[in-house]
Amino acid sequence: MDITEQSPWREADLTEQTSAKNLVQFLIDRLKDSNGRVRSEELISAAATIVGERCIEAAADFNPRHHNFTPGSRVFSDKVNELLAGNVSSDNLGDVPSASIIGTLRDKLVGQGYQEADFPPLSAVFQGFAARIGHPSDWGRVPLSVPAENLPVFLPLQVAYETRTSVDEVFAPLRRDGARCLRAATLALAEALKAVSQSINHKVAMLLALETVNGMAKTAPMTDEALSQVAGRTDGGDQPTAPPKKKKAGWRFW
Repeated sequence: MDITEQSPWREADLTEQTSAKNLVQFLIDRLKDSNGRVRSEELISAAATIVGERCIEAAADFNPRHHNFTPGSRVFSDKVNELLAGNVSSDNLGDVPSASIIGTLRDKLVGQGYQEADFPPLSAVFQGFAARIGHPSDWGRVPLSVPAENLPVFLPLQVAYETRTSVDEVFAPLRRDGARCLRAATLALAEALKAVSQSINHKVAMLLALETVNGMAKTAPMTDEALSQVAGRTDGGDQPTAPPKKKKAGWRFW
């Protein structure tokens, strides 16, 4: 598939832009601590996680809400790669088509507080993910190469599942159009990165964003059906019987 000819990507319309801003505000409201502050890494990770799941939906290889994959398992897709970066093999960011997730982030961020040099080499992002396939410690997460102090606390798999209904509500004006929702989610990630640009190293921010988008776009999401089975497991296997519980006001956990 030639993404420039067949992809539904185009410049976002006003409804998509408004939905993107509403999504950023929703995430900020949910992630505020008791002092009203939001940790940059959590906002970036949450926004990037939503892009990843909406990428799966737009690629339409399978339904992220109802599928037979084991949640947290890795699922590769040529269509997802097209949506991510147009299947560009070069580390030259300028080669990435604007009609892609990474191309959109570049176009929206470079010159708006970020530089091309802040983006990590794409080969490192893709290869780093592939190299850690099967690591039990990565369940619910994506492999990240950011410094330890910049790791997000919340599991991306958990965030994607628990925000899904609320994100659907935010995206209601888009009428469940996968391509439009993906455009809005990508714009929201760009807005989130701009919002935290004064409080986090730009290279770290972009690395966290791109590794999370790539990883979650290639990870089978949690489903209602799978969760009902996971909740009752007591077999002591490699995957946790239930995700770790963390207490935070205003956020529901499994």
